[in-house]
Amino acid sequence: MNKTKLRLSLLLLLGSIALGSCSRSGGNEFTAEGTITDAAGKTLYLETTDTDEPQLIDSVTLDEKGRFRFRREAHSYPAFYRLRLGESFIPFAADSVTHLTLSASGKDLFSTYKIESGDEANKQIREIGQLRTATDKAIEAILTQLNNGTLDRGIALARIDSLSTQLKNTLTSKYIFSDPKGAAAYYALFQSYLGGTYFSIDHPGDDRAFAAVATAYDAFHPNAPYTPLLKQAALRSIAMARARQREAHPDTTMTAAPVEVVAFPEIRLRDQKGQMRSLTAEAAKGHPVLVCFTAYAGDWSPALVAELRTLQSAHPELIIFEVSEDQDAYLWKNASRALPWICVQDLNHTAAQDYNTQSLPSFYAIRGSELKRLAEPADIFR
Repeated sequence: MNKTKLRLSLLLLLGSIALGSCSRSGGNEFTAEGTITDAAGKTLYLETTDTDEPQLIDSVTLDEKGRFRFRREAHSYPAFYRLRLGESFIPFAADSVTHLTLSASGKDLFSTYKIESGDEANKQIREIGQLRTATDKAIEAILTQLNNGTLDRGIALARIDSLSTQLKNTLTSKYIFSDPKGAAAYYALFQSYLGGTYFSIDHPGDDRAFAAVATAYDAFHPNAPYTPLLKQAALRSIAMARARQREAHPDTTMTAAPVEVVAFPEIRLRDQKGQMRSLTAEAAKGHPVLVCFTAYAGDWSPALVAELRTLQSAHPELIIFEVSEDQDAYLWKNASRALPWICVQDLNHTAAQDYNTQSLPSFYAIRGSELKRLAEPADIFR
């Protein structure tokens, strides 16, 4: 398809429904506001936590009602912050569409804060913090018993390992593998305790979690300043996993098994024949997959269909997974009935939101667990 052809904006296609990031009159800013009780006259600090040490960027003296409001520059990718009062703090993530409203007691911000309104990612971040805190307290109780001599060291270490494993299993299944591109996935991956992190690049099995988040962030948030470091950590973790595998099998040529993670959001939608189609199932076949978000109502659609026919004819192994954002079911079924590839209808725009699709058509390549955004369909073979 000619790159100069007009691409139909999803905002025009979907009317008043906003997908991904949207603009506000205030520009690219996020807002964090709310009320902190029992803290009149005290200073509330806003700090970034993207680096090793939190950096102060703003502060406010709380009035008698404890009200506060911060508005700061935001980005398309999630950035990480905390509201701090003394030694207690509230963690949160923000991008260009974040408007977060919180309430808490100044006596203990972290254990009392509630999200009055905000995005799902910050609700998940709160859940993650609560899970980690509960695990921390359980480990502290075991360490107390160990230090006072009422618990055997071997038993203590086994219980601590069990608690850590249980937490990591919950974080991976509920927050990391389910949506590796989300802010909650990144936050979960770097939960720390006693100066270390629960997930470690040298711990067996953790390479899967690092690989999932790094692959997704490289595809969806390549401009985030922490993405290169995340990719480096993932590569080191995978290298260590392979080294352990070679060490365990010194007399063979066995290499580590591929990291089997789903580093792209699943799409499960019905095609024009009513059959449920799964993107994960198609990708598992081992062939390159081209995911195409389209609308048959677009004036560029005939040219795109012709281009896809040519591409599949030249590469019969290619799996094309076309996702229609058309609202007219008759138009969708009529336009797709004779197409030789998978055509599904994203009636509620859930898939488009998951892929942060801003314009149509949009293209993605999947090879194994690797997801890559494409400028044009043919780029999948370049």
